[in-house]
Amino acid sequence: MKLTATHGWRSARRFIPGLRWVEGYSRSWLRPDLLSAVTIGAMLVPQGLAYAQIVGVRPAAGLYAGVIAMLAYALFGPSRHLMLGPEAGAAIIAASALGGVAAGADPARYASLAALLAMMVGLISLAAGLFKTGALADFLSKPILIGYTNGAALIIIGSQLARMFGLERKADDFPGQLVEVGRGLGRTHVPTLLLGLGIVVVLVLLRRFLPKLPGPLILVVLTTALEEVFQLEHGGVKVVGPIAATPPSLGLPSVGFGDVRALLPAAMSLALVNYASSVLAGRLYADKHGYRLDGNQELLGQAAANLANAFTQGFPVTGSDSRTAVNDAMGGKSQLVGVIAAVLVAVFALFFTPLLQSLPLVTLGGIVIVAAVYLMDVGAIAALWRVRRVEAVLAVATTLGVLVLGILQGILIAVALALGDLIRRAAHPHDAVLGEREGVPGWHDVSRHAGTHTVPGLLVYRFDAPMFFANARHLREQLRTLVAQASPPLREVVLDASAVFDLDITAAEGLEKLRRELEAEGIVLVIADANAPLRGMLRRTGMMERLGEENVYLTVEAAVARFQRRDGDVLPSPEPPALH
Repeated sequence: MKLTATHGWRSARRFIPGLRWVEGYSRSWLRPDLLSAVTIGAMLVPQGLAYAQIVGVRPAAGLYAGVIAMLAYALFGPSRHLMLGPEAGAAIIAASALGGVAAGADPARYASLAALLAMMVGLISLAAGLFKTGALADFLSKPILIGYTNGAALIIIGSQLARMFGLERKADDFPGQLVEVGRGLGRTHVPTLLLGLGIVVVLVLLRRFLPKLPGPLILVVLTTALEEVFQLEHGGVKVVGPIAATPPSLGLPSVGFGDVRALLPAAMSLALVNYASSVLAGRLYADKHGYRLDGNQELLGQAAANLANAFTQGFPVTGSDSRTAVNDAMGGKSQLVGVIAAVLVAVFALFFTPLLQSLPLVTLGGIVIVAAVYLMDVGAIAALWRVRRVEAVLAVATTLGVLVLGILQGILIAVALALGDLIRRAAHPHDAVLGEREGVPGWHDVSRHAGTHTVPGLLVYRFDAPMFFANARHLREQLRTLVAQASPPLREVVLDASAVFDLDITAAEGLEKLRRELEAEGIVLVIADANAPLRGMLRRTGMMERLGEENVYLTVEAAVARFQRRDGDVLPSPEPPALH
């Protein structure tokens, strides 16, 4: 019985990561987790209200969407720092989809459609997680991660600029937000701007000189007190205002098959955007704090949060870049931050919403902007430029794509560019003519090691990539050039295949053409250091038979020794052929 219970606990821990962090929780984490949770809760209330209004549902739905999302993700999500809940990008996509399906619908039907959209996003994410498609995250390389992070940070800043200037934000995209603020500079509310700049300066100073203090929380309390004492609202400074929050009703959304079909494209887009943005942010903080983030489990965490929201008449939720950045800045250590923040928001929504009505909106804007600035990493792009310029260009392209086209489009373009660069490099891989060095075992690149010499009549050539359709012609052309340059004329070519782990049909046909061309010139083609998968492919394509078993060797040394035994010892060649 005890063994069965232990096995059951292990199985539960594997599928519910929240049980693992409860087991491994350290008491030293409690204080930073509490401070971070209070700040996250203070941020979520006005953000939840605002994003619910963007979606088109009742404002209180935004509060409970955040509560339910954080609780569900704490159980099923793999990231210790990611904060799920209402977010601008997902809200905008959801509003666009719902507007096309529910135009003119009554509030109850509109809310049901929003819940249906959350359910569909959850089911798609669940299926993707169960089928282990989280490996898609492996296509999100470090340059893409850096570019996305910088782009997301700028999007966060752009979303708060109008608030900092005391203007009304109407544009949803970053370029539009910049233009909107630029055109509205003449209507800037100076007291709001001065208060916002003061908040930013104080936050930066606190972060620089007193990093352990909860700066955002201090500013929330101070600015709320300032509003109460000096009645800043009467001077035009916008505040959160009164909030009426009644609990959500439980149950499945009442909709038809036609609604499912109409919302399916938006649900698939949302599921993909949610996963891409959340897994990128999650990986960023996982790498920073030294733990592993499972992409498949991230899909299950997203599924749990959205399905739970569907049953509570919510709307689609995803990872919040701004609240996650603040969580990290406040020193949050575990998913307990989300649990405590959820409880605080729920209690606040039910009993204490009047306390928040005097909080200046610009305070939240300043907190979010400072968190976003520290989220940016321009230095990483400079480091990429010094090491590999093409990857720095990829990072910048990702940033621009995210800013101009949107998160999903920007990431997809970056992945396409990365794959294109990979194919380009694979089509023209590194290769080398190999030779011997006196007193040094093995065979070495003659262009990189002084004192390396080749064997007359023999060319040892290494190809550092799998052989496939994109580089088959390149291999043949390189060897043709080397054969033509060789002096004295070659009698044998040894292809060092130690780096060739695959061979496709096109490359096999190209290799056979090369063998026939060399044979016509009286040159024998030999393959050395072929691993088991490559030898198997040679047999299946018939190349092994055409080459002859005697011309396939386990090592370059064995192939060269056979050549020297057959032709006798020879003197070193003074001028090895050069690669082009």
